[in-house]
Amino acid sequence: MAKGLKVMLVAAGDADGADFEGLLAASGYRLVGRCDEADDLAARAGACHPDVVVIDAGAPDSRLLSRIASLRRARPRPIALFCDAGNSEEIAAAVGAGVNALIPGRASRDRLVSAIDVAMAQFGEINRILQERDRATTALAERKLIERAKGIIMKQRRLDEDAAYKFMRQAAMNKNLRLGQLAASIIEAEELLG
Repeated sequence: MAKGLKVMLVAAGDADGADFEGLLAASGYRLVGRCDEADDLAARAGACHPDVVVIDAGAPDSRLLSRIASLRRARPRPIALFCDAGNSEEIAAAVGAGVNALIPGRASRDRLVSAIDVAMAQFGEINRILQERDRATTALAERKLIERAKGIIMKQRRLDEDAAYKFMRQAAMNKNLRLGQLAASIIEAEELLG
């Protein structure tokens, strides 16, 4: 458990919120914001900059799930949801909205710590996978540019494939560019000159 994590609490009702505040404090977390599930969660997170969001809800309805999805898009944060949801459709909807840890039932100190740990770990893993996907997408796009630029060089300089690639690699090193950047410039110049 990361002591001192900043938590934004989303809880309906003063009694439930007070119970959660006590659990957070007893577990070493720092409460930086509290709001109701009807509030704009993304705006509230923007104001208090939490490390994690903990939500206490009865059964998460479509309005709450919509607010969670908006939070995920605007200010991605690990989200732990304590709720009465239990069927597979409700769980799938919550996870699809951006919940990283869905815990059925009431919170206790141990369950709260575990839920936050799971939310943090899931959030980190999802971000790692998304970054990996983005790198692969970028690499594929650059590879396509390089192949297209290589074809232009082969045609204009009457070189074979290996010689065109070596020419491009040397030019990229001379200009201190990545090969993909050079390829984009070659394609742009060819399109400009016709």
